[in-house]
Amino acid sequence: MRLLLVEDDPDAARVLAKGLRERGYAVDVAGDGEIAIVQAATTDYDIVLLDVLLPKTDGFAACRAIRDSGCVVPILMLTARDSVESRIEGLDCGADDYLVKPFDFGELLARLRALIRRGRHPILPDRLSAGSLVLDT
Repeated sequence: MRLLLVEDDPDAARVLAKGLRERGYAVDVAGDGEIAIVQAATTDYDIVLLDVLLPKTDGFAACRAIRDSGCVVPILMLTARDSVESRIEGLDCGADDYLVKPFDFGELLARLRALIRRGRHPILPDRLSAGSLVLDT
């Protein structure tokens, strides 16, 4: 499984990346939102872990940009911002899940597995068409 970890704190990124690699994930690290947007658009990731408080482009704006580009990769926001308003904003900007720091590493792994599992099932449109034939799904 290939994962993009977007975290501006080098120590936190190092610890998280090490733990994820030990569990078999291939981890790329981005230190700001602008790099995350480019990497998400140019690399086929199974999931993105996205901090909110990032330099250049914050996590909310990066998440919106990733979604606006048509990328449907699962996004899990990891942040110290624990207010209900922040969680709502994170989910409304396109994140699939929102986990508040500090968190239990086991819970993070479980959420990753769940999101990746869900991400493997393509979302079908409400209608499929071929020529004059239209199928309501």
